[in-house]
Amino acid sequence: MRGAAPRPINSAPHRRISIWAKQALGAAWAHVCLRTALWRALSRDSRHPLAPHLGRKLRQGKPLSLLKVSLAHCLTLACLATWLFSALAEDVVWALPLLLMLFSAPYCAIWIARVSQLMSRQRVGGARDQIGLIPPGPVFVHLTICKVALNQDDAVAWLALLRRVLAFTVMTVLLLTMCLVMSLLRETSAVALGALLLDLCLAAAVMVLEHSQSTVLACLVAVTAATRAGAYADKASVAIGAFFGLQAASYALPLAALSLLGEISVGAAFALFLLLRELLVAALWRLILEEAGEGGSRCGPAAWRESLLAEESHRRAH
Repeated sequence: MRGAAPRPINSAPHRRISIWAKQALGAAWAHVCLRTALWRALSRDSRHPLAPHLGRKLRQGKPLSLLKVSLAHCLTLACLATWLFSALAEDVVWALPLLLMLFSAPYCAIWIARVSQLMSRQRVGGARDQIGLIPPGPVFVHLTICKVALNQDDAVAWLALLRRVLAFTVMTVLLLTMCLVMSLLRETSAVALGALLLDLCLAAAVMVLEHSQSTVLACLVAVTAATRAGAYADKASVAIGAFFGLQAASYALPLAALSLLGEISVGAAFALFLLLRELLVAALWRLILEEAGEGGSRCGPAAWRESLLAEESHRRAH
């Protein structure tokens, strides 16, 4: 008697899981590309007709020197980082995202205050109702306000240079520490070495991406607070408080999640840290689009990325 033929494996659930995984990765990559396009757009001077008017309003009075504040804060933070390194040795890498966010906190708070100030003046001056009539729409006007606030006195360019120097210094310290740890170990397996290199690459990614993520997050929080907070609320205070809360949550939640799972890894914590911040940017961007009445077909990140790149090409052409 012949044996029964093997039953074919039902691959439908596996196919669905594969499709969902591809869709999730595609959506995540689209949001990362959108955040990158937003950062590139915000870090360049605006050619919008509204920009000179906003720049004159921002220069009224005695604006705070953002570069001087950042340099003074950097020196203070360097002393703190040196003390932490002497106390924690190689474990100081766990505090890397926190130290970077502390460094970006002062200039992001100043930018939030400037964006809130410009948007409040537009509202008080009666231009808030007509802002949607200015081409190419209210969202691009909000981005123009953020560009003017960020690029005053070439602050973005100077801070980018300062961040590169900081990243080079931190990476040098981490490499020297890794070499010292490896020299003290008698035997190092290939798996442990690969895990150490992966953690180092993720630490480098945190140092590269934290500045752009914090800047974009600060601008989106400022615009969201200015458009959604109550009429009698202090928009700048609400936005700064919300920004600091989101920054703290993006650092604490990955550590808490890994602690509950019992798998605490530096690389996993850094990866979740970056992923959570990308999700926050995507959520705030969707809120801004819905408030502006553009939450329909153009709400997709790919479409807005193309619009931002087209706007940048138009700027270069002129």
